[in-house]
Amino acid sequence: MAVVVGLASSGWLSPWWSVFVDDAAQFLAALAATLACWIAAARHHGAQRWWRIWMGAAACGWTLGQVIWSWYQLYAGVGLPTPSLADAGYLTLPVFAFAALVTLSAGQSVHRLPRHLEGQVLGALDGLVIVGALFVLSWVTALGAVVHDGAASRMAYLVALAYPITDLLLTVRVLMLIGTASAGNRAQLMLLGAGLFGIAMSDSVFAYQVTIGAHGIPPLGDAGFVAGFVLVAIAAWTETKQPQGWTSRPDPHWGRLLLPYFAVGAMAVALIVQRACGNEPDDTAGFVASAVVTLLVVRQAVTLVRVGGLVASRTRLVLATDDDRRQLERDLHDGVQQRLIALALDIRRAEAEVPPECSRLRDQLNDVVGALNGTVDEVRELSRGVHPAILTQGGLRLGLRALARRSAAPVELDVRVDGRLPEPVEVAAYYVMAEALTNAAKYAEASVVSAAVEVRSGVLHMSISDDGVGGADPRRGTGIIGLTDRVEALGGTLAVDSPPGLGTRLHAEFPLDRP
Repeated sequence: MAVVVGLASSGWLSPWWSVFVDDAAQFLAALAATLACWIAAARHHGAQRWWRIWMGAAACGWTLGQVIWSWYQLYAGVGLPTPSLADAGYLTLPVFAFAALVTLSAGQSVHRLPRHLEGQVLGALDGLVIVGALFVLSWVTALGAVVHDGAASRMAYLVALAYPITDLLLTVRVLMLIGTASAGNRAQLMLLGAGLFGIAMSDSVFAYQVTIGAHGIPPLGDAGFVAGFVLVAIAAWTETKQPQGWTSRPDPHWGRLLLPYFAVGAMAVALIVQRACGNEPDDTAGFVASAVVTLLVVRQAVTLVRVGGLVASRTRLVLATDDDRRQLERDLHDGVQQRLIALALDIRRAEAEVPPECSRLRDQLNDVVGALNGTVDEVRELSRGVHPAILTQGGLRLGLRALARRSAAPVELDVRVDGRLPEPVEVAAYYVMAEALTNAAKYAEASVVSAAVEVRSGVLHMSISDDGVGGADPRRGTGIIGLTDRVEALGGTLAVDSPPGLGTRLHAEFPLDRP
């Protein structure tokens, strides 16, 4: 590429040969990308095959446009004609390239947890919001004035708009893909993204030169076309390592989530500055800005629908888990535990029939019965940990008292709860108390724990504090995180205050009238 740019810019060649070298390099690079994509596609299947087919079609359309463009420049003697048939070829690239990126995105989701329709809609809306905001930003700063001054006709005006809009759309889509790509796909996507970005940069130079009525494009301005298609060809030959099975990321992609708002904020600042300088935005900027705001409102509505669905899903998951725990506790209590007790009784009866002279056998049977009784106690403790049966039998008051009696640290318990509460709330409150007492005795080195539980205005309030070392960080422990998920799934809140040296205070609230 450096050789081509240097040779075309050196002045050693006549103007005609300089244009020929420049155009030939672009043609060969695009042709190489076309062939690389289609040849590599034959060696793959699924999404990895189809994105190469689409990208090959994009490069092929651009190649045909370049042939027409070269004919205008080299044989027809027309400098930078616009609009022309060459534009029809060039503008097929973003159409097919976007199809390739969509195919790649669908291929990645196969190896991730299935995405809801709302998530797919959100991705599309994010892309449109970012593209629209960046377009307004570029339009009010420089692009608008250039297009208005240089466009000779409405068609030339629309063609000049098409290049930056489609370039922005492709660039944003690639960035969003790279941000969520697996490690095995990232190298391929970065090469493809760099190639499309290079093409977009040269496209911007091309659109600028056309709209100002220039007679040619400097070879350096075309360097992005050459380098871009070379990178696309390399991406087509780059192998990927697909992960086995589904993967998920528990932490949200904050950068990706906030990117649309940053873009809209930059757009708003640009419009405010332009108005402050006494320049009213033109119709194009006003229309696109209005569309961006509308899309942002729609995005918020879709986000609320999705969040509502996720909250409902998490609540169903917590309730289903509690049901499974309860069923397991019953199976242990009514099944395994009862069988062990029956077996111990059978062995006792057999022990009673052992002749007096077989004292050794009697001792062995007695040891077996002792081991069985110990196993029964272990099963009883295990079933209590799986699901506290005392909640089912006596409610939250008795359950919390049982926890206080078994606590390693002394507990000052004040429970002001009359009657029974909704079972999911009782279970969640029980586990909040259990986790707090465990942490106080195991980590906080507390000498006393104070717990107050009461119902006020249809809300269950729990306050648990100790006089331990403090300094607890809920983010470093899975216990508090799991409790927070459980409490929030029921519409409640859980707060932890643990300054170093001043003990730990935990406060939880559960609404009791939630449907």
